[in-house]
Amino acid sequence: MTDTNGLLLAGDLGATKTSLALYRAAAWPSLPLRQQTFKNRDFAAFDDLLATFLAADQPMPVAICLGVAGPVLNNAVRMTNLSWSIEGAALQARLGCSQVLLINDLVATAAGIAWLAPGDVHSLNPEARLAAGAAMAVLAPGSGLGEAFLVPHENLLLPFPTEGGHASFAPRTTEQMELLRFMAGRHGHVSVEQACSGLAIPELFAFIAAGQPVPDWLAAHLARAADQTPVIVQAAIDAARGGTPCDLALQTLRLFLDILADEAANLTLKTLALGGIFIGGGLAARLLPLIEPSRFMTIFARGTYREMLARVPVQVIVNPQTALLGAAATGIRTMVRDDKKNLRRD
Repeated sequence: MTDTNGLLLAGDLGATKTSLALYRAAAWPSLPLRQQTFKNRDFAAFDDLLATFLAADQPMPVAICLGVAGPVLNNAVRMTNLSWSIEGAALQARLGCSQVLLINDLVATAAGIAWLAPGDVHSLNPEARLAAGAAMAVLAPGSGLGEAFLVPHENLLLPFPTEGGHASFAPRTTEQMELLRFMAGRHGHVSVEQACSGLAIPELFAFIAAGQPVPDWLAAHLARAADQTPVIVQAAIDAARGGTPCDLALQTLRLFLDILADEAANLTLKTLALGGIFIGGGLAARLLPLIEPSRFMTIFARGTYREMLARVPVQVIVNPQTALLGAAATGIRTMVRDDKKNLRRD
């Protein structure tokens, strides 16, 4: 029987970092008792990271819910952009927990939407209004591109995972057709994730910079960087704010955001997410200074259903704890449900 007076460990496991938090289930919704973020590269396996987090805390959690960047099958996952594998049953046995639940990280983000405050989102079309009782969808460009959707059911919004980021990239303009040819020569199959994620930005930059001189200062920064994406993003943001001019970086991020707007529309149409499309992930929030709402919405509201799309609320999530909130909410809801089942049996 799950002790709903005990502690829940919630986690948000991305490709580059992991956030863990302990919540007292009986006090939910509440602030975590303790929270910590780790760089994944510092650990060979998730078990090592978890042991570091739990070492300083007693008592142990009675239940765990982890949002993990990868497809979850039979409560087990091999992470998509990281060589970690996690099996819920094995972890439960090792820790002696009553419950270990693994969910996709975008399912966790989707589940967290219900717990967001008005200030946790930035609307790109503030005149739009939510369609009551309609589905919603989430896409999050981070290291990869995650996608999920929510379906209303009995006063709840039930989140469902997808692997839509690995669907084929569909170019919209002549420039994007040239980009597809450029990338196909390197990859064969080009997924939308390969054109619209943090991992994609250096390749988008290489495409834009082909045949153009890269400023010496930027070339030097890129040569020293283990990860070129933050360098390109910061150069574009600085240029947009009146700092050192960098047209190559601005063109790169404009291309990225155009692809993101089009993919947001694709996901909205495929899930009929008239209740709203939410853009998550830390990258989108960081790029807000570069997002031109009118340009974004012109690309988003297009085609046969342009009028319908124009009425769909499009919101950028600016709360970086959304997936962690969703993992906590999902874990606690499961604890309460299991507790009720056990009481009925008794």
